[in-house]
Amino acid sequence: MTGKDEDTTHIPLKDRRDDILALAREVIRTAREQINTEPKDLSKEAEEYLLNYAWPGGEKELRLAVKRACILSDGPQLEAEDFDLRHKQAKSIGKFVEARLKGFMRKIKRFERFNLYDMVMPEVEKALIMMVMKETNGNQVKAARLLGINRNTLRSKIRKLGIKTK
Repeated sequence: MTGKDEDTTHIPLKDRRDDILALAREVIRTAREQINTEPKDLSKEAEEYLLNYAWPGGEKELRLAVKRACILSDGPQLEAEDFDLRHKQAKSIGKFVEARLKGFMRKIKRFERFNLYDMVMPEVEKALIMMVMKETNGNQVKAARLLGINRNTLRSKIRKLGIKTK
């Protein structure tokens, strides 16, 4: 059996190079519709990166990488470094949070008994929810979807964290 009707999901993505860019563009389009990202396209370098990467996690890994790049990238084009987590200039939430917390840690480490986790985590969660709510213009359904939680959980967190909504 050949042609477009053939099920190719069992074939490794690295052996279906023609599918890689089509899948990436599908995810970009879906991200625009579902999480309201700005219109994006792939730079030539990004296309080369996607085509040359082995994708050991298959389609799921590709979809997650493209969605992450859509969310974290600046500007209308996705660049190769938006996908390469090892690249020096790759956008990394962990590195961002780590950099912000280092200064705070220097200030409080003189205290012997300090519950840093209970102090920091609600603030991180609050900042994330506020950012997503702003990005979705206060639409709780879209915000919950973007956060990967249900709307009732989001509402509960908004109340618990004292987040002002429109």
